[in-house]
Amino acid sequence: MHEFAITRSLINQVLNEARKLKASKVLRIRLLIGEKSSVVPECIQFYFDHLKNDHLLSKTQLEFNIIPLLFRCPKCGKNFSSLDDMCTCNAGAEILGGDELTIESIEIEKEEKCS
Repeated sequence: MHEFAITRSLINQVLNEARKLKASKVLRIRLLIGEKSSVVPECIQFYFDHLKNDHLLSKTQLEFNIIPLLFRCPKCGKNFSSLDDMCTCNAGAEILGGDELTIESIEIEKEEKCS
């Protein structure tokens, strides 16, 4: 259910940016979603389709890019993608990627004005 709030926030951010840029349409929104972010792209799409009641979003496509989980050992610097592959330093792990949810880009269309 947290995808509802996330999607509503996403729409507000995109609309604010589109209006600042004087867009006539938002064509595409590219999202980076970490593999372990607990965000389900299908749920974001579902809520987006039901919440996009602004004319700027009527034709908008969502594009999801999934970012794999990536850790690094703070002691030896080795990167690994699962805790099973962790080095033997026993120094814990820093998350480098895979937990994010970010708007990567917004593709807009501007209305051409005749002089």
